[in-house]
Amino acid sequence: MGHRSFGAAFVAALILSGLVIGTAPAATADDGFAPGDVPLTSYGQLGPHETAQTNEVHSCASSPWATAMDESYRFFGNQSHLQCTNSFPSGNELPFGVNFYYPKDIADTGPAPVVIFAPGTGQDPGWYDASAKFWASYGYVVAMPYDLLNGLPEIGIIGVKTLSDANKDPNNPMFGKVDLGRIFFVGHSGGGGATQQNASLPPDVYRYIDPAARIIGAVPWESSPYAIGILLNVPTMHMTGCMDAIVWHWYHPMWLQYHTTLTVPGYLACIRGANHTKPMDAPPNNAFTTLTLAWMQYLAKGDKDAARYFVGPAWELPRDPGVEYVFRNRLADALPE
Repeated sequence: MGHRSFGAAFVAALILSGLVIGTAPAATADDGFAPGDVPLTSYGQLGPHETAQTNEVHSCASSPWATAMDESYRFFGNQSHLQCTNSFPSGNELPFGVNFYYPKDIADTGPAPVVIFAPGTGQDPGWYDASAKFWASYGYVVAMPYDLLNGLPEIGIIGVKTLSDANKDPNNPMFGKVDLGRIFFVGHSGGGGATQQNASLPPDVYRYIDPAARIIGAVPWESSPYAIGILLNVPTMHMTGCMDAIVWHWYHPMWLQYHTTLTVPGYLACIRGANHTKPMDAPPNNAFTTLTLAWMQYLAKGDKDAARYFVGPAWELPRDPGVEYVFRNRLADALPE
């Protein structure tokens, strides 16, 4: 079952500031990521690692509410069925906790970079199971905190705290294998708002939890409006759906969030044909997940195949047929190849 112990009280921060050094990562790794000529928006092969998780998912058929959501999402274009946990509203367990995903062979690998993923508001965390497994198969530890609202910065704080605890626990399979110096915040909808808020907190908030904690990137998906780009502290790729009728791509994701991302490298990618439910689809039918992997491979591991989509004058992301349009700011323009 998901981790239920949240540790110490959480720090609130409303006056936020920060800058980031716009340099490319130095680390390199060969973990099977090789999109080659295949567009990233279609690239959905699992990585080389089998995965494990702390909270198994199952068919949503036992929940009338979740079944209705599954059918409606598939009506609007999702190609995979949703998976459910037993947490409310899909089940009768408490609607808060943390689910972990990690490479099954993590004991034999070096410390793994981290994804802290925030589900959408009111969404079952199991609905993002395919994305979490996908990232874990490429050697990432994924923490998925949830509290039903999933829209405020306690989500990321809980994620860092529980990962720090797991890394220090000799009885935990992730003991000593969580690289808290390479943390990404990712989230969908309300969780996208939490992602941006977490990426805007002063870095010392996370160092109070664990001195090793360092946030290196963020990817808000179809984010809620209560976040603003000027406060971001880390390189951020804003992602939106060009057919999203709930979070209009040309409204706050563009003007309130991307165009105000002025102090860190920033991108805005609009996924062709994607509506608000597409981030709950499974790869390769979910470009949000695959493009996020490329962003993380570039920033966390210095992967050259991934880097060519984001840096240099001939960057390839604008030519990906799955992207209707993409922008990057002047600080992203200046990132070295």
